[in-house]
Amino acid sequence: MPVVNVDREPAEGRPAVHHPAPRAPRLFGDSATIADVEPLLRAGLIDGLTTNPTLLKKAGARSWTDAKKVMKDLCSLFNPHPVSLELTAYDEEGMLKQALELAALGENAIIKVAAGGYRAADSRADPWTGMKVIRRLWERGIKVNTTLVFNTNQALLAANAGATYVSPFLGRLADYGYKNDRHERPAGNSLYWVENPKQARGDQIMHNTPYVASGGALKDAGVRLIVEIATVFANYRITTEILAASIRNPVQLTECFVAGADIVTVPANVLGQLADHPLSDEGMQTFVADAKAFEG
Repeated sequence: MPVVNVDREPAEGRPAVHHPAPRAPRLFGDSATIADVEPLLRAGLIDGLTTNPTLLKKAGARSWTDAKKVMKDLCSLFNPHPVSLELTAYDEEGMLKQALELAALGENAIIKVAAGGYRAADSRADPWTGMKVIRRLWERGIKVNTTLVFNTNQALLAANAGATYVSPFLGRLADYGYKNDRHERPAGNSLYWVENPKQARGDQIMHNTPYVASGGALKDAGVRLIVEIATVFANYRITTEILAASIRNPVQLTECFVAGADIVTVPANVLGQLADHPLSDEGMQTFVADAKAFEG
């Protein structure tokens, strides 16, 4: 696996902070609002950024021109740290054209390309559209963050195509199970279920392995997916990094790093909770109360 530069950028003549681990896990912000992420960047708490059209709208963009202005400003603010920018085109040539446009917004721009789902957008679409775009961008030296990853096959295909990052979506994987599971069956059956081993009726459900789908609590399916991807990547020395997304609470951050994620991207509302714990609150209240004895 490559050595990742985890040095903090020096500020105001101060020396850079060197992390002792050659491949330390990193934390990205998931936002397009500068006011939310700039203080965290300046404090050295986040090392990159992921954005999407929804976040750009929340940041005030009302047109593609507005969106590009916001994305360019974010790339400038975070340089040299990576900023993932999402495509809005879904055909191969349109995606490639738009990717080149976004890549020109900053040398640290990373292009977000969906792993699959193209036939859901257009029944006539090539299901391999995303993988082909990843390969064509890799050939041009443009880094890609492959999004909408929900199983290890998608992650492996993207890595082989040339993706720099793959982004398994934790929260959405659990959401799917909660919504689509048949409740008379064990949890996870909407992701994996074998009723007829010979597949004679063509009704097997094989979206994920049984380890991911039913290897424990449904809410943990995304974390188990990270373990599975990390294991495969380690087995074959694949250098594509795992960038965990769709984080819903602070505990998932820890779970992702325990599972082997290289990076976790976290929404602003969750980032705001990371420094807190009820015992920290109790301890601080005690310290403040006791410190009053030394006033005056």
